[in-house]
Amino acid sequence: MSPLYRKFIWAFVSFTLFASTVLLGQTSPTLEKIRKTKTLTVSVNEFYDPFYIENPNEFYPGLDVELAQEYAKFLDVDLKIIPLRTFDQHARMLEKGDTQIAMAGISSSINRFRDVYFTDPYLVSTPAALVNRTALPPEPEGQIVTVQLFRNLNDLTNITGISYSVLANSSNHQFLREAFPKAQVFSYFTNEAALSELKKNNVNAFVADSFFIQALLQKDSSLLANYLPILGVVQEDHISMAVAKRDIEFLYNLNFFIKELKRTGKIQQLINKYFKSNKWVKKE
Repeated sequence: MSPLYRKFIWAFVSFTLFASTVLLGQTSPTLEKIRKTKTLTVSVNEFYDPFYIENPNEFYPGLDVELAQEYAKFLDVDLKIIPLRTFDQHARMLEKGDTQIAMAGISSSINRFRDVYFTDPYLVSTPAALVNRTALPPEPEGQIVTVQLFRNLNDLTNITGISYSVLANSSNHQFLREAFPKAQVFSYFTNEAALSELKKNNVNAFVADSFFIQALLQKDSSLLANYLPILGVVQEDHISMAVAKRDIEFLYNLNFFIKELKRTGKIQQLINKYFKSNKWVKKE
């Protein structure tokens, strides 16, 4: 080994050790604030049950609320929940430091990445639908059907005459415009309004994310009599936590927390609790 090469190796090792020391010595200002105030403040989606449920049944506060409770327990601090309505509100609260995390059933996207950082996904959703059964071709008579004909939205591409309702400017709206460019697609300001158009027979199919559809069926199983749920994956929509774009260490901390919840099966337990059971549904 030449003296020059030896000097290069020594310089590289010295720099690596220095960089590692600096990185390991970094602290998260967000975590420092949480520990100092003894409070974790999390924003949730006010109108997206069962991620957040207003005046909930006992032991069923909502999936995102339970995740926030687990993280507060992990940090050994109190929890403050702030219900908000729009992504812009979540992003502003994070930027001002009034909240530390947005857990709101948020799908990550390039456009939203301009305003916040996203954790690794804790849930993976997909565009899904409720389709009026009368708009679909009948199953062959006298035969035992062993294969589901309509597993995901792409299976509807060859069915003519189907019209769709969807939340305006959502990822599901974008999917419909790209996947069904010739279909009639009607967009609405809320999912509830879009669903209402299906119930009034003004459209044949209501499109939303798969968790929204599953929640609808837990709240009203009678929908199955007239509408076919189509829940198969056509694209991955990553539901992630959002944080302010200034604290990478905090993001690392949250990602480790999410990995642990997946590894221990806690995430799957919450999916089963809220999307495969109706015990969270409030009785009228």
